Amino acid sequence: MWIPACGTGEGTGASETLGAMNETASLRARAEIDLAALRANVRALRERAAGAQLMAVVKSDGYGHGAVPCARAAREAGATWLGTATPHEALALRAAGLDGRIMCWLWTPGGPWREAIEADI
Repeated sequence: MWIPACGTGEGTGASETLGAMNETASLRARAEIDLAALRANVRALRERAAGAQLMAVVKSDGYGHGAVPCARAAREAGATWLGTATPHEALALRAAGLDGRIMCWLWTPGGPWREAIEADI
């Protein structure tokens, strides 16, 4: 399930955002990810589907916004799974100290499959 990190983050304390810029559009576009809003959205989904497991997908470096901080925020708020596209992305989360369930779904010949299996991905 894709969880957009939008919202006011009201009542969550100090502003905590991640910024990302596209070099070709650095003067025209900027996206900020409010990690407090991401946490609030994950908590809201967990409350509405209390018996379900929730996966936060952080493929492509968190859609260009930082996979590790987004994954940490989602886990802190109750995401039981993290999803990535490739084993390289999943292994990067493990290297950053993220534990628990991580799934990747794109198979590539010669990929780091032994490492992924050993890392419980």
